[in-house]
Amino acid sequence: MSVINIEHISKLYGDRMVLDDLSCSVDAGDKIGIVGVNGTGKSTLLRMIAGDEEPDSGTIIFSRGMTVGWLPQNPDFPEKGSVLSYVCEGSGEDYAFESEAKSMLNSLELYDFRQPIRELSGGQKKRAALCRVLLQNTDVLILDEPTNHLDSFMADWLEKYLVRYKGVLLLVTHDRYFLDRVTTQIWEVDAGKVYTYLSNYSGYLERKAEKEEMAQAAERKQQSILRVELQWVMRGARARSTKQKARLE
Repeated sequence: MSVINIEHISKLYGDRMVLDDLSCSVDAGDKIGIVGVNGTGKSTLLRMIAGDEEPDSGTIIFSRGMTVGWLPQNPDFPEKGSVLSYVCEGSGEDYAFESEAKSMLNSLELYDFRQPIRELSGGQKKRAALCRVLLQNTDVLILDEPTNHLDSFMADWLEKYLVRYKGVLLLVTHDRYFLDRVTTQIWEVDAGKVYTYLSNYSGYLERKAEKEEMAQAAERKQQSILRVELQWVMRGARARSTKQKARLE
């Protein structure tokens, strides 16, 4: 069952069409990795699904009641407050929630819960933002480069967490091994469109290679036909019949 429907969205930056009449859908339980060369619109697509940016045209529709957790590449942080108060904001005096938050902060190597958030490094802030999003226990997680600033142990912890996660996951990451182990579907953004591969990253690479090989075989066949036709043109046709004129054209 589709829980997110993306219908005919387009996005223009200057004179460059980043996303062009794009339509696709997300089903319950999908874990989607979004790939493509830099500048193709991966993060733009995530921001629009998360509601941080509006498409120039088209609509994005969520099933009623769906809650969304969103981790942008560069989250905003308050000037005041501790690490713990930041990740627990809105939870009230929920001691079970606070205990879970501390455990998650430890897993992300943020051990000083009382440290002011403003004193954290850029990498520490991104890990705190990741912790805050995961603690929200939402139906949909949208993560832009969640593995940035994670060492191998933290990345392993996050991988296990997301494999167990029951909701919808959409993420962009340059960590191909992480992508391979966490996702069940790949969206490739290319020339304003999305191409869907119902597999993890390894399966995507295999299918993409097959697709490119078929395209190359078709191109070789076309070139062979053109060479034969060119040889016919070079020899010249003695009688310019209607059929021969049509063939020449």
